[in-house]
Amino acid sequence: MCLRKHNLHAILACVQVTTSPGTGANTELASDLYALIVFLHKNCNSDLFEAMGVLELSITQLKLLHQLEDADCELTLKQVAELLPLSLPATSRTVDDLFRRGLIERHEDAEDRRMKRISLTEHGRSVIRKLNATRLSGLEKFTQSLNDDERGTLAQALAQLLQRPDLAVCRPEGL
Repeated sequence: MCLRKHNLHAILACVQVTTSPGTGANTELASDLYALIVFLHKNCNSDLFEAMGVLELSITQLKLLHQLEDADCELTLKQVAELLPLSLPATSRTVDDLFRRGLIERHEDAEDRRMKRISLTEHGRSVIRKLNATRLSGLEKFTQSLNDDERGTLAQALAQLLQRPDLAVCRPEGL
């Protein structure tokens, strides 16, 4: 269950938006948001971490797969190293492992054979979809634990935030 040790009411009280202006209010809001995020990470990600263990994926490998998923073109090893950030040798080892497992494709650049370009395979996309579904499942358990008032308050706050295109684009597929 997503909520083990904490009183949900206390958690949601932590994320109330203050109306007082200034840096203090921003710091308090950031601190409250931090409390919620930490709570969700601690209590809603066990299935995600279990799935990553079964798939034998490290956090770095998961980050690389997400970078490739978000890219609008194939990336070079150098670009990936800068995005993660990792050294080129560490990036190369990470790419080699994901390539051997069929999660990414790798080929020489058409114009410069010294450069390698990488992209997700369909299998890699499938793994990302499964991990995202697992992550969403943990959050669904959290929302099921909310009472009607808490659920309504959270839905209202999220609806406002999700009007921002940079946040809306992060919604799971199909929702």
